[in-house]
Amino acid sequence: MALLTAKDIHVTVGDRHLLRGVSLVVNEGERIGLLGPNGCGKSTFLRILAGDLVPDSGDRTLRRELRLGYLPQEPALPDADVLTAVTKGIAFRDETLAALERVHAALATDLSPERMEKLLKEQQRLDERLETLGGHDIDHRAAAMLTALGMERFDARCSDLSGGERRRVALARLLLSGPELLLLDEPTNHLDAQVTDWLESHLLDTGIPLVLVTHDRYFLDRLVDRIVEFDAGVLHEYEGGYRSYLVQRAERLEREAKVESSRLNTLRRETEWVKRGPPARTTKAKARIGRYDALVAKAPPPAAADLEFAIPDGPRLGDFVLRLRGTGKQFAGRTVLAPFDLEIGPGERVGIVGRNGTGKTTLLKICQGQLAPDQGTAAIGPTVKFAAIDQGRTDLSPAKTVLQEVSGGNDYVCVGGRNQRVETFLEQFLFPGAMKHAVIGSLSGGERNRVLLAKLLCRGGNLIVLDEPTNDLDLASLRALEDALLAFPGSVLVVSHDRWFLDRIATRIVYLDGSGDVRLHAGDLSLLLEKLSLEQAEAAAAAAAAAERAKPAAKSAAPKPRKLSTREQQELAELPKKIEAAEAELAQVDTQLTDPSLYTVAGRDRFDQLTASRKALPDRIQQLYARWEELESIAEQARGS
Repeated sequence: MALLTAKDIHVTVGDRHLLRGVSLVVNEGERIGLLGPNGCGKSTFLRILAGDLVPDSGDRTLRRELRLGYLPQEPALPDADVLTAVTKGIAFRDETLAALERVHAALATDLSPERMEKLLKEQQRLDERLETLGGHDIDHRAAAMLTALGMERFDARCSDLSGGERRRVALARLLLSGPELLLLDEPTNHLDAQVTDWLESHLLDTGIPLVLVTHDRYFLDRLVDRIVEFDAGVLHEYEGGYRSYLVQRAERLEREAKVESSRLNTLRRETEWVKRGPPARTTKAKARIGRYDALVAKAPPPAAADLEFAIPDGPRLGDFVLRLRGTGKQFAGRTVLAPFDLEIGPGERVGIVGRNGTGKTTLLKICQGQLAPDQGTAAIGPTVKFAAIDQGRTDLSPAKTVLQEVSGGNDYVCVGGRNQRVETFLEQFLFPGAMKHAVIGSLSGGERNRVLLAKLLCRGGNLIVLDEPTNDLDLASLRALEDALLAFPGSVLVVSHDRWFLDRIATRIVYLDGSGDVRLHAGDLSLLLEKLSLEQAEAAAAAAAAAERAKPAAKSAAPKPRKLSTREQQELAELPKKIEAAEAELAQVDTQLTDPSLYTVAGRDRFDQLTASRKALPDRIQQLYARWEELESIAEQARGS
């Protein structure tokens, strides 16, 4: 059954047709991802689906009484503290509570049996609805949701929050409201990898149907079962997640290329015939001219330009690039970075991850010599030349045009040792025609990011420093940046929450846990997140077991504990060896995953086998430990009796 239907939606902005006859049906249980380049109309379409924007023409139909939840890119919050904003902002909750109070008041009066029965049914219906809206104990549930989303300052005013914190509060309020359909516009923006991982699991566990716009490729791959791509004003639909989309899209483009090649060959022959000029306009000749005109009319719309660039090598980079020894930093008595060692060599690409506020940007500043450590040293190689993009994008002047910002007043830029006109250079970054003269302040976040990338190329550094470079970039720009960084011969230091991006480009990960401790990880971010999840599960299990053991013995006579059967005794005796073998296998898989040959085309099958094993083994080990604790507990109780 259809939950939401959009039919023949048209939207025009100025002289530009943003949406041309776009239609979409969202059925029960579906999770749909909207893809397309920046500015193609994804957010506009999502606003129309949410009922927040009326299209120029077309229809939008929502199933009657459906609870719709919408998260815009810039969520609006009341001027209240965080906890109040969440608990008081849940749609329909106050109305439901008021209706319950009226029912309770009516039940306290003298009623006929028929009226009593009717009110009791209404009370049950309202209680069920209130439960979907957070229940009576809403403060506790709101606090738990905010904590899961990485929000700890419950008493902070919403007006004082950062963009990422506002998004967390809006998400908590939205998820607690019990929506039956979610519309999410960039839900993972400014969320760290662990919170994003939790959000994925929560949405999968609840099974809420959704339509989302996101550039987080792992998020897309895990969550959606259908992808709709905006391409030159036409929608193309693909079944499955992001990986499946890549394969199907490549097959579609190949088919379209073959059809276009056949059309051009036929058109070439017909053009030669038309140029010769038929001696008489017979019926047959007129029909052939008509076919020629039809071939011309069938020309496909121009394909979206692909963003491709190469980062220039910069000066020669010596063997000594960056070396931290016992480096630590405190702010206001709080340890941000406990003393640690880190050395970066030529050609290394190091990713820095951790929750917001754990010191990632601080570490970047120390590495660049912009901030002195409180302990230890931070030494920069003599040949190092930095090229950096900061998180605030402060290197752009809002009053300048794209051309002025990139050129710096020059007609030519030097890229890769060659002089190139600035206008031609900007074409590579999808700034055609009048877009070169657009004012920076009028650009979207993704467009500003492309301007910064263009400026970065002109600097010619050999150590690139990027703070959240993937924010607001569309998928084509992300792929181009990844390819450029992989081909770059210098070193790279990057802060990012984008797991796909770091899995593809990072050779090492630096993880900041928030308590000041720094963990160095040789491998991709996904593997580190799995390890952290396993460690957290083991710590929680150990804490629960310790709490259970600390409970005082019951004063009343406990029932006689049962004894292990012969089979269970044998199983208990074998479990330590099985646990040891599984942990050894896990360690061996981790070691094998560091083999560089796995990350080549030839090693792809072996890589897939190892990553599948690496994903399954932690769950297997956890099950073995749980079974061992269960049997050991029974045996211990039997011995104590």
